[in-house]
Amino acid sequence: MARTSAPRGAIRFRISPTRPLLMVEAEVNGQGPFNFVLDTGASFCVITPDTAAAVGLRPEGKRPTAIGAGGRIEARLAKLKSLRLGPHTARNLGVAVMGLEQIAQRLGTEVAGLIGYNFLKGFVVTLDYPRGLLRLKRPAVRTRKAAKR
Repeated sequence: MARTSAPRGAIRFRISPTRPLLMVEAEVNGQGPFNFVLDTGASFCVITPDTAAAVGLRPEGKRPTAIGAGGRIEARLAKLKSLRLGPHTARNLGVAVMGLEQIAQRLGTEVAGLIGYNFLKGFVVTLDYPRGLLRLKRPAVRTRKAAKR
């Protein structure tokens, strides 16, 4: 069954046939689209070394150890000029550069990275599973009136 385009502002996602993970397309530094996993449990966005090379990104010197479902993984830090998911773009976004081979193998598809908390934290996130839609909305900003004394 062919899917129609997503309604305005919504992002179409697909669920991996082998694991209940959401897959979305994203652009990195204006290039792509690349296949990303939406990972609400990841503190940081991640791109693979292959994705970093494809967009001309050089990781910085720091080498933190990341802990994920596959155990401990060596990572490098880098800063993306932009990461675009649907109509939403984050600029100067910190990412971890690390291999995601175990995830890709379990999913049976190439994975260029993970969309994590440091991208998602600025949005109200709504997942419409029956329609396969992700909606990201900036929260309304409330101003407080100064209390009278």
